[in-house]
Amino acid sequence: MGGITRIQQSREDSRKPIFEDKVPSKEIWLKDGDQVFLTSLATGDENDKFLDEIYLYTFRLGNRWTNVLKDERVDMSSVPEDSRPSHKFAFWAYVHNIIHSEKKNDDWEEIEGPASKKVFREDVNDFRIMALGFGRSDYLWNQLVDVYSDWGALNKGVLRIKRTGAGVYDTSYALSATPKKDEIPTDKLKEVKELPEIKEYFFSRYGETVAPNEDSPSSAKEDADSLF
Repeated sequence: MGGITRIQQSREDSRKPIFEDKVPSKEIWLKDGDQVFLTSLATGDENDKFLDEIYLYTFRLGNRWTNVLKDERVDMSSVPEDSRPSHKFAFWAYVHNIIHSEKKNDDWEEIEGPASKKVFREDVNDFRIMALGFGRSDYLWNQLVDVYSDWGALNKGVLRIKRTGAGVYDTSYALSATPKKDEIPTDKLKEVKELPEIKEYFFSRYGETVAPNEDSPSSAKEDADSLF
Protein backbone atom coordinates (compact mmCIF):
# COMPACT_ATOMS: atom_id res chain seq x y z
CA MET A 1 0.00 0.00 0.00
CA GLY A 2 1.49 3.32 -1.11
CA GLY A 3 0.51 6.95 -0.98
CA ILE A 4 2.03 10.15 0.39
CA THR A 5 0.83 9.59 3.94
CA ARG A 6 2.31 6.10 4.25
CA ILE A 7 5.62 7.10 2.67
CA GLN A 8 5.86 10.23 4.83
CA GLN A 9 5.22 8.19 7.97
CA SER A 10 7.86 5.70 6.92
CA ARG A 11 10.40 8.51 6.47
CA GLU A 12 9.60 9.98 9.89
CA ASP A 13 9.88 6.58 11.55
CA SER A 14 13.26 5.98 9.92
CA ARG A 15 14.64 9.15 11.51
CA LYS A 16 13.72 8.14 15.06
CA PRO A 17 16.47 6.78 17.30
CA ILE A 18 16.14 3.02 17.18
CA PHE A 19 16.27 2.76 20.97
CA GLU A 20 13.89 5.60 21.83
CA ASP A 21 11.11 3.24 22.90
CA LYS A 22 13.46 1.57 25.39
CA VAL A 23 15.78 4.11 26.97
CA PRO A 24 16.06 7.72 25.80
CA SER A 25 19.58 8.88 25.04
CA LYS A 26 21.27 10.53 28.00
CA GLU A 27 24.72 10.94 26.52
CA ILE A 28 26.48 14.22 25.82
CA TRP A 29 28.00 14.59 22.34
CA LEU A 30 30.54 17.37 21.94
CA LYS A 31 31.63 18.96 18.67
CA ASP A 32 34.85 20.79 17.83
CA GLY A 33 35.21 23.78 20.17
CA ASP A 34 32.42 22.74 22.54
CA GLN A 35 32.92 22.80 26.27
CA VAL A 36 30.57 21.40 28.88
CA PHE A 37 30.32 22.43 32.53
CA LEU A 38 29.03 19.73 34.84
CA THR A 39 28.90 18.46 38.39
CA SER A 40 29.75 14.78 38.66
CA LEU A 41 27.41 12.46 40.53
CA ALA A 42 30.24 9.98 40.70
CA THR A 43 32.54 10.30 43.68
CA GLY A 44 35.24 8.06 42.23
CA ASP A 45 35.25 5.88 45.33
CA GLU A 46 35.07 2.09 45.30
CA ASN A 47 31.76 0.54 44.14
CA ASP A 48 30.64 3.84 42.61
CA LYS A 49 27.52 3.04 40.54
CA PHE A 50 27.82 6.35 38.66
CA LEU A 51 31.30 5.72 37.19
CA ASP A 52 32.38 2.69 35.19
CA GLU A 53 34.27 1.53 32.10
CA ILE A 54 32.70 0.10 28.96
CA TYR A 55 33.80 -1.46 25.66
CA LEU A 56 31.74 -0.40 22.67
CA TYR A 57 31.94 -1.62 19.09
CA THR A 58 31.17 0.96 16.40
CA PHE A 59 30.81 -0.26 12.82
CA ARG A 60 28.70 -0.11 9.69
CA LEU A 61 25.96 -2.67 9.30
CA GLY A 62 24.73 -2.42 5.72
CA ASN A 63 24.46 1.29 4.96
CA ARG A 64 24.00 2.30 8.58
CA TRP A 65 26.17 2.76 11.63
CA THR A 66 25.54 0.84 14.81
CA ASN A 67 26.93 0.56 18.33
CA VAL A 68 27.13 -2.77 20.14
CA LEU A 69 28.16 -3.09 23.75
CA LYS A 70 30.75 -5.74 24.51
CA ASP A 71 28.99 -7.70 27.22
CA GLU A 72 28.49 -11.39 27.97
CA ARG A 73 24.73 -10.86 27.72
CA VAL A 74 24.91 -9.47 24.18
CA ASP A 75 24.76 -11.43 20.92
CA MET A 76 27.98 -10.49 19.14
CA SER A 77 27.30 -12.37 15.91
CA SER A 78 26.80 -9.21 13.84
CA VAL A 79 30.11 -7.64 14.94
CA PRO A 80 32.77 -7.87 12.17
CA GLU A 81 35.71 -10.07 13.08
CA ASP A 82 38.19 -7.25 12.45
CA SER A 83 36.25 -4.74 14.56
CA ARG A 84 37.89 -3.60 17.78
CA PRO A 85 35.86 -2.06 20.62
CA SER A 86 36.65 1.39 21.94
CA HIS A 87 37.49 1.45 25.63
CA LYS A 88 35.77 4.27 27.50
CA PHE A 89 35.08 5.53 30.96
CA ALA A 90 31.63 6.98 31.57
CA PHE A 91 29.99 8.80 34.46
CA TRP A 92 26.69 10.40 35.40
CA ALA A 93 26.71 14.16 35.96
CA TYR A 94 24.41 17.11 36.31
CA VAL A 95 25.11 19.19 33.21
CA HIS A 96 24.73 22.91 33.82
CA ASN A 97 25.43 24.13 30.30
CA ILE A 98 27.39 23.58 27.11
CA ILE A 99 29.24 26.41 25.39
CA HIS A 100 29.25 26.17 21.59
CA SER A 101 31.41 28.09 19.13
CA GLU A 102 28.64 28.11 16.52
CA LYS A 103 24.93 28.74 16.93
CA LYS A 104 22.92 25.80 15.64
CA ASN A 105 19.81 26.24 17.78
CA ASP A 106 17.70 29.34 18.31
CA ASP A 107 17.37 28.53 22.02
CA TRP A 108 21.10 28.93 22.63
CA GLU A 109 21.95 32.26 24.22
CA GLU A 110 24.70 34.40 22.73
CA ILE A 111 27.28 35.38 25.33
CA GLU A 112 30.76 36.87 25.35
CA GLY A 113 33.58 34.38 25.61
CA PRO A 114 37.35 34.80 26.03
CA ALA A 115 38.90 37.68 24.07
CA SER A 116 35.39 39.09 23.52
CA LYS A 117 34.59 36.25 21.14
CA LYS A 118 30.91 35.44 20.68
CA VAL A 119 29.91 31.99 21.88
CA PHE A 120 26.55 30.35 22.49
CA ARG A 121 25.32 28.81 25.73
CA GLU A 122 23.01 25.81 25.78
CA ASP A 123 21.37 25.45 29.19
CA VAL A 124 20.86 21.75 29.89
CA ASN A 125 20.18 21.64 33.65
CA ASP A 126 19.64 17.91 33.75
CA PHE A 127 21.38 14.61 34.37
CA ARG A 128 23.46 13.25 31.50
CA ILE A 129 26.20 10.69 30.88
CA MET A 130 29.66 11.72 29.75
CA ALA A 131 31.53 8.90 27.98
CA LEU A 132 35.12 9.48 26.92
CA GLY A 133 38.00 7.44 25.58
CA PHE A 134 40.95 7.05 27.95
CA GLY A 135 43.19 8.82 25.42
CA ARG A 136 46.71 8.09 24.27
CA SER A 137 48.77 6.92 27.26
CA ASP A 138 45.60 7.43 29.35
CA TYR A 139 46.07 11.21 29.27
CA LEU A 140 42.37 12.01 29.67
CA TRP A 141 41.75 9.42 32.37
CA ASN A 142 44.77 10.78 34.23
CA GLN A 143 43.22 14.26 34.17
CA LEU A 144 40.15 12.83 35.91
CA VAL A 145 42.36 11.06 38.44
CA ASP A 146 44.16 14.35 39.11
CA VAL A 147 40.84 16.02 39.96
CA TYR A 148 39.98 13.14 42.26
CA SER A 149 43.35 13.47 43.98
CA ASP A 150 43.03 17.24 44.40
CA TRP A 151 39.41 17.27 45.59
CA GLY A 152 39.27 13.95 47.38
CA ALA A 153 36.12 13.13 45.37
CA LEU A 154 34.87 13.93 41.88
CA ASN A 155 31.61 15.54 43.05
CA LYS A 156 33.11 18.42 45.03
CA GLY A 157 32.83 21.05 42.30
CA VAL A 158 32.22 21.90 38.66
CA LEU A 159 34.26 20.19 35.95
CA ARG A 160 34.94 21.52 32.48
CA ILE A 161 35.43 19.20 29.52
CA LYS A 162 36.44 20.70 26.18
CA ARG A 163 36.75 19.10 22.78
CA THR A 164 39.26 20.35 20.20
CA GLY A 165 39.35 18.97 16.65
CA ALA A 166 36.82 17.57 14.23
CA GLY A 167 38.51 14.53 12.73
CA VAL A 168 39.52 11.10 13.92
CA TYR A 169 43.22 11.92 14.24
CA ASP A 170 43.20 15.55 15.36
CA THR A 171 40.59 15.39 18.13
CA SER A 172 41.55 15.77 21.77
CA TYR A 173 39.75 16.48 25.02
CA ALA A 174 40.71 18.40 28.13
CA LEU A 175 39.17 17.77 31.55
CA SER A 176 39.79 20.13 34.44
CA ALA A 177 38.41 21.46 37.70
CA THR A 178 36.93 24.97 37.72
CA PRO A 179 36.29 27.54 40.47
CA LYS A 180 32.59 27.67 39.56
CA LYS A 181 30.17 27.30 42.47
CA ASP A 182 27.13 26.00 40.57
CA GLU A 183 25.30 23.27 42.46
CA ILE A 184 22.69 20.66 41.66
CA PRO A 185 19.25 22.11 42.46
CA THR A 186 17.66 20.52 45.51
CA ASP A 187 14.50 19.56 43.63
CA LYS A 188 16.57 17.55 41.13
CA LEU A 189 18.35 15.46 43.76
CA LYS A 190 15.30 13.26 44.24
CA GLU A 191 15.79 11.97 40.68
CA VAL A 192 19.26 10.60 41.41
CA LYS A 193 18.03 7.34 42.94
CA GLU A 194 16.15 6.55 39.72
CA LEU A 195 19.26 6.71 37.50
CA PRO A 196 20.52 3.32 36.29
CA GLU A 197 24.04 2.09 36.80
CA ILE A 198 26.38 2.98 33.95
CA LYS A 199 26.69 -0.51 32.49
CA GLU A 200 22.95 -1.11 32.73
CA TYR A 201 22.28 2.10 30.83
CA PHE A 202 24.65 1.12 28.03
CA PHE A 203 23.24 -2.40 27.96
CA SER A 204 19.75 -0.97 27.52
CA ARG A 205 20.93 1.38 24.77
CA TYR A 206 23.44 -0.78 22.89
CA GLY A 207 22.70 -4.32 23.98
CA GLU A 208 20.91 -5.16 20.74
CA THR A 209 22.60 -5.75 17.39
CA VAL A 210 20.29 -3.37 15.54
CA ALA A 211 21.63 -0.45 13.51
CA PRO A 212 20.36 2.98 14.51
CA ASN A 213 19.60 5.39 11.68
CA GLU A 214 22.73 7.27 10.65
CA ASP A 215 20.72 10.53 10.60
CA SER A 216 19.86 10.13 14.28
CA PRO A 217 21.76 12.38 16.74
CA SER A 218 22.22 9.34 18.97
CA SER A 219 23.63 7.17 16.22
CA ALA A 220 27.03 5.56 16.16
CA LYS A 221 28.11 8.12 13.56
CA GLU A 222 28.15 10.66 16.38
CA ASP A 223 29.94 8.17 18.59
CA ALA A 224 32.59 7.53 15.95
CA ASP A 225 33.50 11.23 16.12
CA SER A 226 34.10 10.98 19.87
CA LEU A 227 36.32 7.91 19.98
CA PHE A 228 39.55 9.92 20.23
